[in-house]
Amino acid sequence: MTVIRTAISENTVAARKALHAGFELLEQLPLPSVRRRRSSRQALDRVVYNLIERRRRDGAEGGDLLSLLLSARDADTGDGMDDTQVRDEVLTIMLAGHETTANALTWTFHLLGRHPEVAAALHAELDTVLAGRCPTVADLPHLPFTDAVFKESMRLYPPVWAMSRYLVEDRIVGGYPLPAGSTLLLSQWVVHRDGKWWPEPERFDPSRWIGDRVDPHRPRYAYFPFGGGPHQCIGNSFAQTEGVLALATISRRWMFEPVAGLQITPEPLVTLRPRDGLPMTIRRRD
Repeated sequence: MTVIRTAISENTVAARKALHAGFELLEQLPLPSVRRRRSSRQALDRVVYNLIERRRRDGAEGGDLLSLLLSARDADTGDGMDDTQVRDEVLTIMLAGHETTANALTWTFHLLGRHPEVAAALHAELDTVLAGRCPTVADLPHLPFTDAVFKESMRLYPPVWAMSRYLVEDRIVGGYPLPAGSTLLLSQWVVHRDGKWWPEPERFDPSRWIGDRVDPHRPRYAYFPFGGGPHQCIGNSFAQTEGVLALATISRRWMFEPVAGLQITPEPLVTLRPRDGLPMTIRRRD
């Protein structure tokens, strides 16, 4: 875990700077920060490749993620992934998913603390459906408001606040010519707060996701917390399910109250996190 934690810490800020012109050239210089990042990535690679080697040697049998990746076969050729491809998939899930759900839940409890009427509606649904027990996957269809709370939180505070796409061919977007080789920056934070698609965009309103409040004319990519297209987040369905169940599990017994007068500042690194943490008062529900 120390190797993983160090690699994430050393490369998080650099991943954001990677979009800046000249970053690749700076990464070739023997700077202390560059050497630390390179060393941490090499150490992480050794850990992952050792896991892959051991799992292949043991037969890659089991229901864990690594076994599933090693057992996966191309639908057309029947070929499996080589070690490099498996390593890439493992790191994608490990690095992209290690804190995104935690950040989403953090912002969700922040919003619930600032909107007690929404928290009350959430608790009412949980009390009715769960009656004091822990939620299961089978409960998800019966927790529409809990699901809406989590979606609305990710609209206002998307764990991944911006992403990029590299254009392989010339495109015209909104009347602007974009040549092949361009890097296009897409910001969930900006699009999710566009008043054209979201009435009162700054308002925390989970009901906009329920019943006839859902706008049937809203474009698909007016909301894309997990990205989109062939490179959409591989864990999107899992993350949504995990987030809703975690929210239900915690909220059925606990309430989160904001600290009076505390100003929260979002910090846009690779993920969107509250700068200096998010102190809250936790109270057990009676």
